[in-house]
Amino acid sequence: MVVAVMIKYFSRIYNDSGIGPTHVTTRTGHMTIRRWGIWCPYFSVLFCKILPVQQVMHDHEGTFISFILWGQYKELTYDPNTKVKETRHHKWVNLLTHNKFHEIQAEQPAYTLLFMGPTRNSTSVIIDDRIIPATRLIKGYR
Repeated sequence: MVVAVMIKYFSRIYNDSGIGPTHVTTRTGHMTIRRWGIWCPYFSVLFCKILPVQQVMHDHEGTFISFILWGQYKELTYDPNTKVKETRHHKWVNLLTHNKFHEIQAEQPAYTLLFMGPTRNSTSVIIDDRIIPATRLIKGYR
C-alpha cells in the first residue's frame, strides 16, 4: 500500500515536470507567450517573452511574481469572488494570486522572469462572461 502511494506520488511529479520551452499557443496556432524554464507541481521558474497580440482573460495554476526585465504592459484583472475589475500598469514587478484572472496588453514585446508557487487549480479562461477550461482554447504549453 505505502509503495503504491509513493509510486503514484513520484509518477505525478515526473509527469507534470519539465525543463525547456513551454510556449502558449492557441488552437488556431497563434503564439501569445514564448516561455523557457523549469516547472513541476511545486514551483515554476520561467523566462517569458510576452508578445503584443490579443490575449484572453485567464488565471494561472498558482500564485506568481513576475519581474519585468525589459518593456512594460497593461494588465486587466478580475476577481470572480468579489466581481472587482482593475486596470494596472506594470513597469517592474507583477504579483497575481491563483484565484484572479488577468489579461495582458503589450504594445511591444516584454521580457519577464516569472516565479510561480505550487499548483492550486487548473488554468481557466473567460469567454463571453463564462469561465471554461483553458484546454478548450489553448492548444498546448510545450
